[in-house]
Amino acid sequence: MNKSSLLAAIILLIFSCQNSSKIEKESWTDLPLESWPDFALTNEIGFSDTTYYDIANSFLVNTGSDTLAVSCKHLFMVFENQLGLNTIDLGDKFKYWNMYPKNDKTKTVKLKQLINKDSNEAIDQYNTLKVRDWILFELEEQNDKLYPLKIRYSQVKTNEVVYAIGWSMNQIDNHKPKFIKLQCIKNLGDYFYTKSLQTNTKPYGTSGSPVIDKNGYLVGIVSGQEGNAGVIGSTLYLTKMFDKYNIEYQYSNK
Repeated sequence: MNKSSLLAAIILLIFSCQNSSKIEKESWTDLPLESWPDFALTNEIGFSDTTYYDIANSFLVNTGSDTLAVSCKHLFMVFENQLGLNTIDLGDKFKYWNMYPKNDKTKTVKLKQLINKDSNEAIDQYNTLKVRDWILFELEEQNDKLYPLKIRYSQVKTNEVVYAIGWSMNQIDNHKPKFIKLQCIKNLGDYFYTKSLQTNTKPYGTSGSPVIDKNGYLVGIVSGQEGNAGVIGSTLYLTKMFDKYNIEYQYSNK
């Protein structure tokens, strides 16, 4: 191979590598927030003697081969306190679980069953739940009015800016979910700590909200608060659940 051909091959290789590593941005992230697709949801959960309305947050995820529903596992702390449950099992009195945007209940999706049900997994306290704060559901049927988020599998880096999108408990105007800008301050693998880059956000009740990166990909779930730091469950634990329960997904470095 002569020098000209070799140089051309090297340039082509570099160009190909650069293109293959380029992350495709979700087009809706360039639109105003009010024009984003509906992906921030809340929960209605029915038991034989109790129904919870608009409790915590939830969303749908696109695994690449299926759509699943997700919310926060520490909801079971409520069930433990009020219903006497003591493991990650909804029990015999469970009737139904629906998810919908808080501003439009006509866009409801009905859930079929809890995938990571485990009658041997204790609910425990938040300091242990924050490491595993994801519950996954199969859908009874798809709802094309709701947008399932695509998953980013690479870890959030220190100082990276991400965004929590969800409904707060004390939110007066439910026209659109809250948009909270966060910065990662420490990543511990299954979860990471953040600080808010906004004032007057009042995040109370936003547990279970999806956390997305600047390109619109899911990077975590709002878990809770420790002091001034927010706790976000990372997609690393989500993929552990995929592997454990033989859920097909298309892994990439997004």
